[in-house]
Amino acid sequence: MVISVCAFGFALHLDRRTVGTGIGSAAPTPRTAPEAAAFLAGELDAHGLWESRGELPAALVREFGERVTRAASPIDDVRGTAAYRLRSLSVMARRAAAWAWDDYRKAA
Repeated sequence: MVISVCAFGFALHLDRRTVGTGIGSAAPTPRTAPEAAAFLAGELDAHGLWESRGELPAALVREFGERVTRAASPIDDVRGTAAYRLRSLSVMARRAAAWAWDDYRKAA
């Protein structure tokens, strides 16, 4: 049996101009980060990035990652510490958002 230390899923819903998130192994049950998703979608809209497909500002990506961690409530266990899970979630969220956005930009 393989159990992840933590997991993060990300989706850009271009037709609805929304963002989806999924968090695993960082809370008692799988959960989403709706506040982080709404923040990112709102910032993309506010800065006209959905239309322009411009580059994501690094500060925006960092803030998204931090907001994702606020949706988690990890524990320390044999697979990893709560601090490690939070750090990992932030990194995964930032990378997933950047990768998905880069794919969106290239599809233009």
